[in-house]
Amino acid sequence: MGLLGSLAIALAIGEPLPSATSFLWAFAAGTCGIAGLGAFYYALSRGTMGVVAPLTAVIGAGLPVVIGLVQGEQLELVRGVGIVVALAAVALISLPGRATTTDERRLLRVDLSQLPLIVIGGVGFGLFFVFLSKAADTGETWWPLVVVRLAGVVFIAAATVVAIARTKAPRLATRADIVFGLPKVRARALPMPVLAGLFLLTGVGDLGGNAFFVLATRADVLSVAVVLASLYPVVTTLLAAVFLHERLRPVQVVGVLLASLSVPLLR
Repeated sequence: MGLLGSLAIALAIGEPLPSATSFLWAFAAGTCGIAGLGAFYYALSRGTMGVVAPLTAVIGAGLPVVIGLVQGEQLELVRGVGIVVALAAVALISLPGRATTTDERRLLRVDLSQLPLIVIGGVGFGLFFVFLSKAADTGETWWPLVVVRLAGVVFIAAATVVAIARTKAPRLATRADIVFGLPKVRARALPMPVLAGLFLLTGVGDLGGNAFFVLATRADVLSVAVVLASLYPVVTTLLAAVFLHERLRPVQVVGVLLASLSVPLLR
């Protein structure tokens, strides 16, 4: 959805094609984003949520800040404090809840042997922001996003083929069914229009977030744009409370309050 949407917008507004340099930066951003996402989910599947979620979030938001400062960005003391407060908010919001079952306790265990996956996930997310900012330096907004999505589609397609080949099932159709998670989708019995709408809304939301991030890097320094964009777990938590009726845990309330405090400090 993101690829089709960004391509349609780029063609509709007649934006100039990206330069070779912009293309390479954008493809690198897409590659790092997919690598980070893959490492993140793989680490979660190994049962290290208690370490993975907050550390990946902090590394992903903190790395671009360090790179921006090394490249010569100047930050006032108040903004520096705002960045620290925002990173703390991201970590608190990302902390998992209290374990009540054996499976949940397994997910919360601290397994430092998964630290490489955590680092790859965080670095992948952080470099995605940095490289996307580099790709958009020449003034284009939508073509870099097209290339980012193209890289994602290429690598996801390749990973899907490998996963289908490795799945143990007699028929190819059955293996594809398992890899795409279609049995779980059918179990939810969602009408096709609702399912298509969710896919569309997710793709448009992700694309819009990336587009506004590109615009933000032009309006302000990279470090501030990245930290503010990294506060998205706050929105996710609040939406879950409204639509899924999930109760905010005390640590999440503190995270929301810190996030609210960090925004005016970063202005």
